[in-house]
Amino acid sequence: MNIGNWHFLSESSGPRRALKLLRFLAWFAAACTGVLQIWAFRFWLSPDGNTYLDIASNYLRGDWKNVVNAYWSPLFSWLLACCLAIFHPGPYLESTLLHLLNFVAFLLSLLTFEFFFRAFLSARTQLGWATLENEVLSEAVWWALGYGLFFSTSLFVLSLNITTPDIWVAVWTFLVAGLILRIRTAGGGLTLFAALGLTLACAYLTKSFYFPMSLVFLLTAWLASGAPRKALKDVALGLAIFILFAGPWVFLLSRAKHRLTFGDVGKLAYAISIDDIAQSFYWQGENATGIPKHPVRQLLTKPRLFEFGTPVGGSYPPTYDESYWMEGASPHFNLKGQLRVLRQSFGTMFLFFTDQAEYAVGLLVFFFFIKDKFIYAAALRKQWFLWAPPLAACLSYSLVLTEGRYVAPFLLLLWVAAFSCLLGKPSSGASCAAHAVVFAMLSVTGLRIAKSATSDVLAILAHPENTNFKVAEALYNLGIRPGDKVAGLSHMAQAHWARLAGVKIVSQIPPSDAYIFWAADDQTKLKVFQVFAGTGARVVITKDPPPFALDKDWIALGNTGFFAHTLPEQVPGDAEAGPAR
Repeated sequence: MNIGNWHFLSESSGPRRALKLLRFLAWFAAACTGVLQIWAFRFWLSPDGNTYLDIASNYLRGDWKNVVNAYWSPLFSWLLACCLAIFHPGPYLESTLLHLLNFVAFLLSLLTFEFFFRAFLSARTQLGWATLENEVLSEAVWWALGYGLFFSTSLFVLSLNITTPDIWVAVWTFLVAGLILRIRTAGGGLTLFAALGLTLACAYLTKSFYFPMSLVFLLTAWLASGAPRKALKDVALGLAIFILFAGPWVFLLSRAKHRLTFGDVGKLAYAISIDDIAQSFYWQGENATGIPKHPVRQLLTKPRLFEFGTPVGGSYPPTYDESYWMEGASPHFNLKGQLRVLRQSFGTMFLFFTDQAEYAVGLLVFFFFIKDKFIYAAALRKQWFLWAPPLAACLSYSLVLTEGRYVAPFLLLLWVAAFSCLLGKPSSGASCAAHAVVFAMLSVTGLRIAKSATSDVLAILAHPENTNFKVAEALYNLGIRPGDKVAGLSHMAQAHWARLAGVKIVSQIPPSDAYIFWAADDQTKLKVFQVFAGTGARVVITKDPPPFALDKDWIALGNTGFFAHTLPEQVPGDAEAGPAR
């Protein structure tokens, strides 16, 4: 399909051989760094990754009750379900498959970034931001700068070792930005707006944050078309296609929740951050944040012990659907909390700039080259549709929670916009000096990439072990079988071992209360074990317990740092007996 001259190799009068070589080097670097990073972390899985795998498995089993989830967006689970169905990786290679899927996303993000950057360079000439006569950087140097920004943001702000769908969000974000630039240069167009609506729907199905952002991007595209009245039918088509593809999921969520919703993660994240809910998994309505409708069930108070075996699925139910356990949470504005979050967000954004310090320094150098600062302000006004939407996204995250994986693609768009505004006129500095600054920035980025790749190589040569698989294997040798229930006495959110063993964690003492248990007398510990047994658990699993607390009843699960304690036969009704003191 040809959407606004969809192609990536430059057709300018610059030397094509240099551009082809540059592109080859960029893709070679992407392949090498990507493979090294995912292979070094192939056995590591975050709590999010484990949950997405659980949801994907439920799709394959046809467990439709447990796949409609207002906390986790569906597209990543759909992709994982397809991969699991096609490749059948087995427990040992399951985490590796997820990393390989995100490696594909990384390559696709480079492809869509090229789509965006090609549209950006075309817009610079077609919209009069710069001409061949007064362009400070040659086309090849612009591409070199773009690739440098891409690698710096993707590897050091976003990172490839994450096991979340955020790399896929980058794929859609670059595609959206490129389509808006083509809408601006073409003055609209039904095909471009239709493609924009479809892409925004894919982005929303990847991350619910994109539901409100889709309206921002559609409005931006409509105003950027240059003729809003003429483009009214175009944007209406884009909105209709967005609703057509995103609407069914909104309908399913709303029907499941018995209220209109496009996803609850934003509301819950605001309550957790602003109202300072320290342990959201065990929310009981603290800090006047609402009346819980069905929170995890507290069976003991000292130490706190919670049960959550039903009705939510997954190997660790508290993370499988946090929107169920926190149903009834009602976030409210808290000035002190909001200021605290903004301070944290500012600090996090500052760290991102230090991670990309070479580009910040380069921008300052170019800024001081400008004699007439009004030129920069005029460029900002002309290119508002390039920087306004990503700025809105970053500001939105700063109100709740800022993490590199959330804002990385938007930061990249802001970097490109900043350099574009500063390098629009000859007064920005002599071309030779500008090229030198760009090559200096790229040299620093190259050294950092080389250092990161070296660390990944060393990690690979150290032969990392699949700890989760070894724990699952040890549990099987202990007599624990798929379908059994277990309890936790440590941080359980990263319990990929439970999924690999086919068991379900149904009760837990939170990490903050673990020491209370370890310091308790034998009678109290026995009581805790009886309550655990009452929840249906066959064993209690803990990780890195204090040495003084270990005795012959705790069985080491290999050399993984995990230990298991078998429980007495289940006493019917114990789990429903109410809070124990």
